[in-house]
Amino acid sequence: MSRTTRLAVASGAAGALGALAVAAARTGRGVSEEMGATPSGARLTRMQGSPQWAGERFRNADASVAGGPEGDAVTQRDAIRRLITGRALRQPPVTIPTSRTGAILPTEGVWMSWLGHASALVSLGGSLILLDPVWSDRCSPSQFVGPQRLHPTPFALGDLPTISAVVISHDHYDHLDMATIKELVALQDCPFVVPLGIGAHLERWGVPARRIVELDWTESYAVDEVTLTAVAAQHFSGRGLRRDGTLWASWVLESSAGKVYFSGDTGYFSGFSEIGSAHGPFDVALMAVGMYDPAWRSIHLDPEEAVTAAQELGARLAVPIHWCTFVLAPHPWSEPVERFLEAASGASVEVAVPTVGQPVDVSAPPQLTPWWRAPGR
Repeated sequence: MSRTTRLAVASGAAGALGALAVAAARTGRGVSEEMGATPSGARLTRMQGSPQWAGERFRNADASVAGGPEGDAVTQRDAIRRLITGRALRQPPVTIPTSRTGAILPTEGVWMSWLGHASALVSLGGSLILLDPVWSDRCSPSQFVGPQRLHPTPFALGDLPTISAVVISHDHYDHLDMATIKELVALQDCPFVVPLGIGAHLERWGVPARRIVELDWTESYAVDEVTLTAVAAQHFSGRGLRRDGTLWASWVLESSAGKVYFSGDTGYFSGFSEIGSAHGPFDVALMAVGMYDPAWRSIHLDPEEAVTAAQELGARLAVPIHWCTFVLAPHPWSEPVERFLEAASGASVEVAVPTVGQPVDVSAPPQLTPWWRAPGR
């Protein structure tokens, strides 16, 4: 087993992409830029002053939860083995429907469109916030290898109207995509609101410093009547082999039109109740439900935990994200949404499972239609 493979199986899906980035960079395949940059200077000094910074890296609120997958190399190797085998279970039994209409959302109330995986567009009284946009065909340091889309993007980035802000949860490849960032820099003039340290990546990719806003947990930034607040999450970061050199976060979006919670990537922890008390209740919570496995139990919600967390947040409506688009975990393709619906059936939270790109009026969500099931099921 090569050194890169050993590192990959010890790192989970996100870590495997980091190992892939290092290997590709060493072969001169032009992906070193994709790995971003290491924070330095005043940016690093600010990071070092964060309550989340200790021992030269960021930490989770629960110090017992190390950033990154838990378990030994054998556990991680088994997870990667299961990811590689049984691929038929992770292929959708249907053509995944997409809609172009989610690019243009109404200006009254709270609307959202899920754009695949963790990407979403939210309208709060007409102010548009773009969350974790990934438009590349692969969530990988290379567009020649790595997890490939199971469906096309619902529309081109050029179809979007004026965006108030782009918000990023953390720097993993399935949440922060260099090609998408570069295109948005050219098409839009909005700020990029990100956790501490991620500005180093953005600057390397050509984002002007004036358009970069870096926040620690509990810090806020206001744009076009919307307040964006970074809140705690239980996860990790890194685009290469070095972990936790940038911060990760979930986000609260609030305006007079309503409140939205965006989970990004996180495991289950006590912070959901605290976020609900401080910022809730929420009109809608966009909850990660996929890419879980026992090998990385503490850093990814499973579907049942996502429902529990939505209740603790005080969400009236919960929408499952972080599934469908890329295969990054061993579980069957549609298992996350099926388990999510079963868990929600006895819970005090309404759910909606829109198609990719479908506009959703949060105050009147669409009737549930199981578009992900094979005909006859």
